[in-house]
Amino acid sequence: MKKALVLVLVVLMAATGALFGQAKKQIIIGFNNGSTTVDFLRQVGESMKRAADKYGVKLLVAESNFDAEKILPNVDNLLLQGAQLIVDFNVNAQVGGSLVDYCGAKGVPVIGIDVMYTGAKGAQGWFFGANNQMAGEVAGKGLAKAIKSKWSGNVDTLLLFFNSENGDLVKKRLSGMYDGMKAAGITLAANKVEFIDMGGGGSDTTLAANQKMTDWLTAHPTLHHIAVGTVNTETGQGVFSAVQSANRDKDILLATNNNGKQTLAAFALGDNCWLGGTAYYPTQYGDYIIPLAIDIINGKKPAKIQTMKHEFLTRAEIDKIRAENQ
Repeated sequence: MKKALVLVLVVLMAATGALFGQAKKQIIIGFNNGSTTVDFLRQVGESMKRAADKYGVKLLVAESNFDAEKILPNVDNLLLQGAQLIVDFNVNAQVGGSLVDYCGAKGVPVIGIDVMYTGAKGAQGWFFGANNQMAGEVAGKGLAKAIKSKWSGNVDTLLLFFNSENGDLVKKRLSGMYDGMKAAGITLAANKVEFIDMGGGGSDTTLAANQKMTDWLTAHPTLHHIAVGTVNTETGQGVFSAVQSANRDKDILLATNNNGKQTLAAFALGDNCWLGGTAYYPTQYGDYIIPLAIDIINGKKPAKIQTMKHEFLTRAEIDKIRAENQ
């Protein structure tokens, strides 16, 4: 009788353990953001928090303020708190590659947002963000449409503002604009296409773009059909302010990647050179990244590159732009 009772108790304890004692371990994700002073990154961060709550995972958050020397210490702190995966949004390809190696040695995967992170020996993190080539192409088609409408298809030069710190993948946002223009019937000789490097991709991009555009306009006073594409709206703001200060608005057509409060502020000034930009929908990033992170942590093998879909938004779609910038 005792043996039978003991057996029943063992079975009950085992069942109870299966139901309660062996519950799934909570998933912990570390998110190292660049700077919430930039609207796009702030919106992505907010979407990450919403999605983490939705999926019941713990999200640890750090912020580097685009200081490259803070990125690794931030990540180290997230790992010490138990992060099982790191999501980084510092758009620094070189430091990001170091993160892939550093975290990989600890068995922790890395997702880079909007920049592909590749380690020194070729190991790649996961990528989520823009389909940079597609984003550039739709912006280029937007430029081409305006060039045909406003300038009868005539264009003197194409200026493409990028940040070398972001890496070659992000630069496709700009080379893609050239491809999009050609696909839409606006062709330019290679010597009429100029890439302008602002170096870093941090919060000073507006000032850098302003200075470089000011210098370029000063050096080219007789050109009157200048198409401009920028890597983001912060850069677009710098270009736009330089154009307005130089009283050269009629000489410029400007298309950006993303649409931010800067876009809406330019639109509020009336008809001007700022056409609009490729939509990235930062408020939706978390809805993609958190499930991706969960799959990776659970041992699944999702594709290394995951991207958003894009469309070019202008004043005609201002309600969509406003909705993305609440």
